Amino acid sequence: MASQWDWLAYCYLNWGKYEQAVECQKQYLLLHEALENQPEIANAYYWLGRIYRAWDKYEQALEYFQHSYNLYQQLDLGKDLAICHRAIGESQRLLAKNTLDKAVAFELLAQAEQNIRQAIQIDTTEDYKENLAYDFIIFSLISSEHLRLLSIDESLPQEQIAQFEEYYNTGLTYLAELGQTVNRAEEALDIARAYLEVSVLKNLDRAEELAQESLQVFQEYNRRELEASSRKLLGEIYLSRAQHHQSDTKVTATQFLTESLQIYKELDLSEKAAEVEQLMHSNLDNTGILSD
Repeated sequence: MASQWDWLAYCYLNWGKYEQAVECQKQYLLLHEALENQPEIANAYYWLGRIYRAWDKYEQALEYFQHSYNLYQQLDLGKDLAICHRAIGESQRLLAKNTLDKAVAFELLAQAEQNIRQAIQIDTTEDYKENLAYDFIIFSLISSEHLRLLSIDESLPQEQIAQFEEYYNTGLTYLAELGQTVNRAEEALDIARAYLEVSVLKNLDRAEELAQESLQVFQEYNRRELEASSRKLLGEIYLSRAQHHQSDTKVTATQFLTESLQIYKELDLSEKAAEVEQLMHSNLDNTGILSD
């Protein structure tokens, strides 16, 4: 019965229905608490953290990930400890990204980096190559957040840019070697977004290259939600091109965003559809062509 609650929570999480996901995961937690099954209790806390992180509630996510970490530490489960370090680090990165106070953001990123270093240490010792792939990619994204926070007056941090590129390439290479084609494509979308959004890194050609490669994978493997996500990102890339008055970019952006919206609606992912609609509303005039 506990397992069924767990699977229901997973379905609701992927459906974007986070309240229902939390309710189901808490039922899973209650049953394993009654059974005094410590590894599964730790697992329940971890997945509650995953749900709240997907829900953009990073502080709650951190609390649950920390509970999970504490239990795994007591149980001396190294691989799971490393996963928790990475989960905590990723949540700290996302919290920093959404924090207005620069000093607080830098502190969160320092904590995130420390957690990822600990994850890398464990995963390197035990040769958990798949874990290492994600560790390096998150480390790369932490570097991108450091770069996002730099003011335009500061000297170009070439060392940090090189670190960003080295770490994500290492992670993507590991996933390719392991045959994790879809997972590699999904992680590449985060890197593409960094190339789009972080001014110091901005490279629309590289962002588009990564997003197009990911889109082809998602189409081949029929991953519709991820396909919608990649089309949305490509729409945003062409919106950015349109700001520089590049020819035909307005029509292309409209096409990608419309296709993304249609898929999200077909999948009943209302919140994600609303994000695309808002993006289109902000950049389209009444004729359906992007406005200047």
